[in-house]
Amino acid sequence: MRGRTFGVMADATTARPVRSHPVFAVFYRRLCDVTDRAGFAKVRAALLAEATGNVLEIGAGTGGNLPHYVNADRLSVVEPDPAMLKVLRTRLDRAPVPVELMPAPAERIPYADGQFDTVVCTLVLCSVADLDKAVAEAKRVLKPGGKVLFIEHVGAPSAKARRTQQRIEPVWKRLFGGCLLTRDPVAAFERAGFTEVAAEDVVLGRNPAPAKPIIRGSARA
Repeated sequence: MRGRTFGVMADATTARPVRSHPVFAVFYRRLCDVTDRAGFAKVRAALLAEATGNVLEIGAGTGGNLPHYVNADRLSVVEPDPAMLKVLRTRLDRAPVPVELMPAPAERIPYADGQFDTVVCTLVLCSVADLDKAVAEAKRVLKPGGKVLFIEHVGAPSAKARRTQQRIEPVWKRLFGGCLLTRDPVAAFERAGFTEVAAEDVVLGRNPAPAKPIIRGSARA
């Protein structure tokens, strides 16, 4: 059974005004369609098959993950960007389970402690304003023993490639909706007290060269 509901959350949940990225939202939707056809859809599907029970997706963007929640009971998604929300609202019926949409940032998730069995983050922790706070919020809303599933691009392992990322990062951030190239989400999960943190490289034929490597993984609250 498919269904959708819309939560109401004022932008006052954020500590500062929410920026809208209308051009990037259109570009990102098209980019996701291209990368999904090139094999990223299979990566999403394999990871999200593990998303069970009451599921929360943080930073749902333009909804690329929605069709892959085949083992979830229900789905809640949070997304702060008004331009992304505009696209996302037109695609909620792609999900095979009921969806609740909440306009809210990753650093202030509008749900109670211990509410979710699974939290999902895909290509979002690169652009949150406060990485550690976002990860701490993911842990807060998970039930004890609950799982976070993630796909993220991270800083390059070689010093030379990392320096290149650092040089272009200020321009990249402006062009790609606040995206940062050098973050380390695995370390953030460990700092937040997650256990069983595991990640592996994802090899894709098409992704912007500076935004790699890409990893997928999981951790326990």
